Amino acid sequence: MHRKAVGYFVRVALGALVTGVLATSSGLAGDKGWADLLKHGQQLENEGRYTEAEADFEASLALAKQLLQPVRAAQSMNSLAQVKQIRGEYAPARTLYTDAIQILKQHPDDRLLAAILLNNARLDGAEGKFGQAEALAHQSLELHEALLGPDHPSVADSLDQLAWLELRLGDYPESKVNYTRSLAIREKAKPVDEVALAGTLNDFGMLHYSTGHYKEAEESFDRVLKLRRKILGNDHPDVADTMVRLADVRRSRHELSNAEQLLRGAISIIESALGEEHPRLANASNNLGVVYCDEGRLDDAAPLFQRALEIYQKALGRDHFQVAGVLSNLALIQTEKRQYADAEQSYARALRIEEKTVGPDHPEVAAMLNNLAQVYAAEKRYKDAEKLYVRAISIWERAVGPNYPDLAGCLSNYAAVLRKLHRAKEATQVEARAKQVRDAAGRADTALVDWHELQRH
Repeated sequence: MHRKAVGYFVRVALGALVTGVLATSSGLAGDKGWADLLKHGQQLENEGRYTEAEADFEASLALAKQLLQPVRAAQSMNSLAQVKQIRGEYAPARTLYTDAIQILKQHPDDRLLAAILLNNARLDGAEGKFGQAEALAHQSLELHEALLGPDHPSVADSLDQLAWLELRLGDYPESKVNYTRSLAIREKAKPVDEVALAGTLNDFGMLHYSTGHYKEAEESFDRVLKLRRKILGNDHPDVADTMVRLADVRRSRHELSNAEQLLRGAISIIESALGEEHPRLANASNNLGVVYCDEGRLDDAAPLFQRALEIYQKALGRDHFQVAGVLSNLALIQTEKRQYADAEQSYARALRIEEKTVGPDHPEVAAMLNNLAQVYAAEKRYKDAEKLYVRAISIWERAVGPNYPDLAGCLSNYAAVLRKLHRAKEATQVEARAKQVRDAAGRADTALVDWHELQRH
């Protein structure tokens, strides 16, 4: 049995690469054969039958080109790119979006352009290009508001993506503003689009979870799971995504058996619907590995983390933000096995990725700093550890407030290092502060945190 590492580590349960129901434009009338292919493809896509949907969209694109209808071709490209994006084929999806935008520069259709810009923003977000994604999301929102008014469901689509990017970048207040506005639009629509409503609620649940409001998160995910099972059936990838999110909440309550059951079910659905090399499978596999770590099953967790790392690096590249989360989890196992040099290397690489992706003052960076400081402490490098704890505490207090649950764990770690440095008075003060945070949060400092939002399309 491996000795349990002393102190509080933040395990990283991964989440969303992309968000929102991918945008279509329904404003085009056209040749019945072309329109029928497009409509049938969209129906297949909604059912999760992506290979068949792709064939219909390919056929609609060929027909539009044959009919010399460039705007219809652009719409077919948008639909085809959506399916490729869902399947994790990001490079061909990007080419299709780019080609469609070029067509619309010569043959303007602003509503279709707004939909394509929004989908392109989601793709940029999935690839960690948050600056580009934010600019496109703002363009899409402005176009939708100008064309359709402030309360149209397409406006809510743009707001969802903007809020997701703000969540990723740690701007939680602005994210909440935009999700709240989107949810009001969804619930006011007649008739209510339950698929889109579920998507907004799912993302809002991630915001609740990321800011430590676990009860509200669980209520959102429970509602979304019921909606998606009713609308999409039990075997749809979006159902699996919500199962992963709900498992995160159950894990935070130490209901590990239920979390494991949800994650195993999600993995089965994703493998059947999307294959064994899809980023969503990496997400669920990583999170199951986190549950195993919580149970002390390190040898079971390690291959799941390794599988997730291989999928992400192959699909998204070595410097993608999801890679950082998996590296952090692998480093946790290395630390608990006293492989400190390997753990330090893994954490350092993860930290470089996070700082490059979301900036040096993001809560995810604080989590990495806390974990790397734990390695330094284990190596008796107490001064080096202290510097990292101080920086992590400062980031968390600024980004998520003085009573965020993970802050208590970091403060306790810092206090332990202060005692090693024979600064007992300071340690006592920090321990008192940690107790205040734990009491305010209403949970023990062994709880876990999610920093990544669930992937859904």
